[in-house]
Amino acid sequence: MPNWAEGTIKLRGKRQDIILALEEMFKNDDVVIKREKDICDYVYMFFETKSYFYINGTRRAFINSSKFDIMMEEDFEIIEIDKFQQAWAALPENYTEISKKYNIDIKIFTFEQGSQFTQEIEISNGEVIKNICKKYDNYEWDVPFAHMGG
Repeated sequence: MPNWAEGTIKLRGKRQDIILALEEMFKNDDVVIKREKDICDYVYMFFETKSYFYINGTRRAFINSSKFDIMMEEDFEIIEIDKFQQAWAALPENYTEISKKYNIDIKIFTFEQGSQFTQEIEISNGEVIKNICKKYDNYEWDVPFAHMGG
């Protein structure tokens, strides 16, 4: 059984590009995705599944929740999804294609208690511009949310 890198994933870009990217990332037979627009032109997306959301095209990455919602108010957005997990560590190459295809930036930050590291990834236009894995001598003291992952 693997250790889990656990944290958050963010997407930044034009609202329509983020919508299309999210649909591609999470669409499968067990997932229900609803989209609504209100009179203020805000877009609401509702995601629901039986147990968790596998992120398509990745090696064992998912959102560890049975539902989450996104609200987008602007034409250019930054959205964040909590409860992101990937086996062992986040793999930047799993996200480059979707970043390039939809012209979005992706940022992932994870904690891994078992191996005592944090990881920060940033991808822009399909290129990995940051992939920092930081190990700690005193993980429990130095790292916020030190009990995430593992």
